[in-house]
This record gives sequence, structure tokens and C-alpha cells, in this order.
Amino acid sequence: MNETIAADEVGLAPEAPVELRYGRRIEDLPSPKGQPFVGNALQLSGRQMHQKFTAWVREFGPMFRLQVFGHTIVILSDSATAHGVMRERPDGFRRNGGLKTIMNELNIGGVFTAEGAEWRKQRKLVMSGLNAEVIRNFFPRMVTLTEHMMERWNKALDEGRAIDLRRDLKAMALDTIVGIAMGHDIDAVNQDGDPLQRDIDNMFQRLGHRTTASFPYWRYFKLPVDRAAERSFTDIDRRVAEFIRNTRERMEQQRDLQKKPANMLEAMITASEDPESGFTDEELVANAILSVIGGEDTTANSIGWMLCQLSQNPAAAAALTAEVDYVLRDAPLPREWEQMKVFPYLEAAHSETQRLKAVAPYLGLTANADCVVADTFIPKNTAIIVATAGEGGDEAHFPAPEQFKPERWIDELREAGQEDPSRKLFPFGGGARLCPGRFLALTEIKVVVAMIMRNFELEPDPKAPPAKELLNFFMAPSSVPVRLKKRVPSAGNSR
Repeated sequence: MNETIAADEVGLAPEAPVELRYGRRIEDLPSPKGQPFVGNALQLSGRQMHQKFTAWVREFGPMFRLQVFGHTIVILSDSATAHGVMRERPDGFRRNGGLKTIMNELNIGGVFTAEGAEWRKQRKLVMSGLNAEVIRNFFPRMVTLTEHMMERWNKALDEGRAIDLRRDLKAMALDTIVGIAMGHDIDAVNQDGDPLQRDIDNMFQRLGHRTTASFPYWRYFKLPVDRAAERSFTDIDRRVAEFIRNTRERMEQQRDLQKKPANMLEAMITASEDPESGFTDEELVANAILSVIGGEDTTANSIGWMLCQLSQNPAAAAALTAEVDYVLRDAPLPREWEQMKVFPYLEAAHSETQRLKAVAPYLGLTANADCVVADTFIPKNTAIIVATAGEGGDEAHFPAPEQFKPERWIDELREAGQEDPSRKLFPFGGGARLCPGRFLALTEIKVVVAMIMRNFELEPDPKAPPAKELLNFFMAPSSVPVRLKKRVPSAGNSR
């Protein structure tokens, strides 16, 4: 079959229609068997929904369709096709409408849910607060926070106390993102049960539950957990508004902060006060909240999954330790900004972790107009889900895909004949809507993981429950069953 269709909705003037050429329609795509009326909806509910996608990719290939209550959803995992779709955002494709509705119901918006001209304006605001200069200015504070964590763990080991890595990593990620986003020190690491962390966890659990629910019951009646989530947002909103008010007062007293902002909030306030920017206080608050909510979970989850993989793969852990020792020499952790450029094996270990345990396993989009994707006619308003792990589980692209092998990502260590895998995965998305916080996340991951490998040995904790994949909007480990042990000083490892 080779059909054509006239289309005047693809960004061209109506007087210059374009014929879309394609070889198949959505109906021609393979599809898992569903149930009457609900289709595949019940198969997609639950906190392991992403695992069902992965299984279907293996069974039905890189492009297939689902039916959910009469609506068609197209699933993509082929990297070239996915990159092509993401490059067309925001003009060709927009965020999935269902996700935006759910996020707006929880009052989580900002640049993540904005579209078109509104997205471009807010993207400029957020990028002003997450550029390399702001992160570099914050780097000394990030080092101090990491040093405090190292001291906490050393003290716990000296006293024979257990270390809850999952809890501590989330607390440190929160300290870091609140520090760079808000310029405030909440010391969640040393304060068990910090209210802000509790509220963020509450929001994520509701967001994750609602995005994987087969029926939106909360629009008709609210359970106690839904009312608790609403209270959590109110508390988060109040806390962020307080941060913004305090920062504005400080910037009024220290005018030089406008020229050299030391955190995201200072940079965004400076940008928003430009009369031509058009930024509103509501947009400032929304994006400040979004940065805190998104920045806490993704980084902690990435580090947690990486430690799980390293503890189970001693050879990879030894290679990473050797690199960290070489770079840091006698220092217990990175203290120089330039060191962020010289951790190739650490970066490779992060990429390999994302291949196996993608923190954001899928991305929901909607077609803005009739279009053709991979020779398939996609009608306007069709929902598309991109599997961000791409071809990470495909043996044709990653031999022995179940194995953790950071060497895949390093040119000189890659086996002969293997292609560069860097474009096979897209953990931070792609195109113009590439995650604005990726540079901050990678910097924090390097500092924390380098500190851990420099000072501690990793070993699986047989007494801890295994790490299960839980989808709370982002994909999180249910636990981090890894035990830290102080490294024995040796030649070249004196501190």
C-alpha cells in the first residue's frame, strides 16, 4: 500500500497543501490483545506499567498500537524515529493532554506543561536559572553538601549504625535542588522527616498513581490520600512563596546578585524583572516548584540505581574506583570545577544505568497535525508514547543487553564492530524540549558518586529487600540494597 493525503495543517499556508506519503495506517500496526470496551487500559494500570511497555516492545517490535477506552495510542522505541519525533516539538507535537490535565489538577505546571509561544517564554526563564554559570557558582555549595553526607556516613559506620541509602540520597538531592533553585539551606540530610520532603513524596505518589490509573476516580470523589496531596501542594506553594519573598528582599539589599546570580531563583527573578520579558509571578512560582519537585527524585533515583548496579558488578566498581582515585589523588571528593570534565568511566556508568533502569522510561506526546511517522499515517491528535530506553534492550544494538557494561559507552574500550550507542538512548528527552536540568543532574551525580567510590566500598546487602521498579511518575527503586564499607587506605589512596 502506498497512499497519499492532502494536508494543509503541517505548518504551511493553506494555499500550498502538502501530500503526505505513507505505506500504512495505524490500523496496520501490530497490537496486544485487549478487552471489550476498555481495550488495553487494565493492562496499563499499576506502578509497573513501564515493564509492560518493555515486554510489548520485545513482542511487537519498535512501533505498535494500543487501545484505551476507544482511543488509539502509538508506541515508539526505534531511536531514529523517536529522535525525529522529538525534534519536531513543540510545533509538530505537544505534551500528552492527559498528563497535562493530571499535572494541572495537582497544580504542577510551569515549562513542563506549557506549549508554543508560552513554552518558549517559560523555557527562557528556566534556562536562565539552570545555565552553566549558575551551576558553576553553586558548585562549592554542592561540594559542601556532599562532604556533610560523607561525614554523616563515616560517623554512622564508626558507631555501627545502618545507613539508609535511599533516604539519604533523596534528602541530599532535596538539599541540593532547594539550594540551587531557591538559595536556601533546609538540611534535609540531618533532619529526619523534613516536611518539604514529605510533601514532595506525597505529590509524586499521587502523580504516579493518577498517571497509571485505569479510571480517574478522583474527578468524582476524593480519597484521604487525594486530600492529603492537595494539602501537600498548599504547603509546597507556601514554602516556595516564602523562598521567593526572602530572595527578593536579599537581592534588594545586595544588588550585585543580579549581575552574578548564585542560584536558579536569583537568575529567574533577574530575568522576570526585565520589563520586556512578560514573565508573571505565577510563572515564577510554578517553575520554581517544578524544579524542586523534578530535581529531587530524578537525581536520587539515578544514583540509587547506579549504586545497585555497581555493587553487583565488582569489575565495573573497581574500574570506576581506579578512575576516581586517579582524578582526585589525595582529595576525598571533587572540589575543582574542571574535574567535572574528566570522569569518562563515571559518565559511562551513568549511561549504562539509564539503559537498564531509565528514570523517565517513557514520554507522552500528541500530534498537532496529520503527519507521517516511520511510513505510518498519524492523524491529528493521536497520542504517541516514546520509550526513552530506546533500543537499550535490543541485542542487535547492545550485545548481552542484560549485563552492566559501562565500557560500551567509551570509544577505546568498546568491542570491535560495535556502534556508538550515544544516540540509541535519550534519558533526558530530545529536541528543543531536552530536559533543562540535565547539566545540574549530571554534575551532582558525578560529585556524589565520586565521593562514594573514593571513600567507601560497595557490597550487596543480603538483609535488605530487593530493589523493585516503582513508577511514581519517575521510575524509582523501592530500596537501595547496598551496604557501604569504609575503604582501607592503601598506596595511592591516602586521605
